[in-house]
Amino acid sequence: MTESISMELTGFFSTYILLLIVGAVFKYCGIDQTKYLIFGSIQMSVQLIIAGYVLLYIFQSPSPIFTLAYLTLMIGFAIYRTLNRSPWLNRRFQWIVGFAVFLTCVLISAFMLLVVIRKDALVPQYVIPITGMLVSATMNGATLALKAFKEALDSNRHQIEVLLNIGAHPRKILHPFINQSLETAFLPTMNSMVGMGITALPGMMTGQILAGALPNEAVLYQSTIMIANCSCVCLASFGLLYFGSRTLYNKRKQINTL
Repeated sequence: MTESISMELTGFFSTYILLLIVGAVFKYCGIDQTKYLIFGSIQMSVQLIIAGYVLLYIFQSPSPIFTLAYLTLMIGFAIYRTLNRSPWLNRRFQWIVGFAVFLTCVLISAFMLLVVIRKDALVPQYVIPITGMLVSATMNGATLALKAFKEALDSNRHQIEVLLNIGAHPRKILHPFINQSLETAFLPTMNSMVGMGITALPGMMTGQILAGALPNEAVLYQSTIMIANCSCVCLASFGLLYFGSRTLYNKRKQINTL
């Protein structure tokens, strides 16, 4: 099998030529996002470089304390980003979102490590990359679910008010919007699963192949990760929508967000 690919700095910086092309397209089309594109790309690179050196230290000096601290930072940042994109949430709803994201990521990651891969849950080489992929998928799914739910409430405001006036229970009113929002959050993950192996070789599989792993071994890991991603998105989105929606109405059956 071929050896892993080691990228040189000149090759790394050459990829920014592609950003210049994207920036030129933005300018030609009158899209005022060039600065955001450049600064976002620089921020991404700096964050990844810092993360790379931090992970190098953790891998070379494995410690449960450092591993748990890094995992806590990842999950905490994901919760923060999810809540930051949904400023309309009340305090109880925010706690439910945070708990749903945290619990789902922890449980699915533990299942992947202890049952599927059968490795020590605190070995940084395994737990950090796997948890990172699951946390990213969960954050994106939760953000989409909350965004779709809020848009459904706003666009159906009049219908909700009519149903409340005729005595319908808020839980029954909100139930169809929960289902619709859950489907919206789940759709990108489902599309990725359906097209995988035909339209694209996914990131983890590509990384393993570049690192020298056999393709037939890489597909096993990628399949398990995608199923785990799917489970995280579904469980976290369902939990935060189902329980969080109950904080939107009071005992007098009034929906507070309207």
